Amino acid sequence: MTTEDFPGLFQFLGAYFHEDWMCELDSADDVVKSFIADSEHCVLEAVVKEIDLILSMKIKESEVRDFLLKKNGCCYCYWNEWKDGVAWLRHVSVVVNEALHADN
Repeated sequence: MTTEDFPGLFQFLGAYFHEDWMCELDSADDVVKSFIADSEHCVLEAVVKEIDLILSMKIKESEVRDFLLKKNGCCYCYWNEWKDGVAWLRHVSVVVNEALHADN
């Protein structure tokens, strides 16, 4: 799994969950909402597809954590709020997907 395989997710995580995100917003969900507000429909769709692809791979938590934090530069310690990275990614996919369908 490389960032080239998941360009939308790479942009989302690196740009929105950067090292200072906690200085700008109160919660991880606020970051996701900011991403939704700033992004075009096609970008949101791409991120949902990429997250869903990762979820379908059924990879180990250590691989999820390495991919999110080390390869994508995500600075969110999701394990403080979520059981694991899969649970958090599933949540992000649902929130973004709901926003996509709210426009219809």
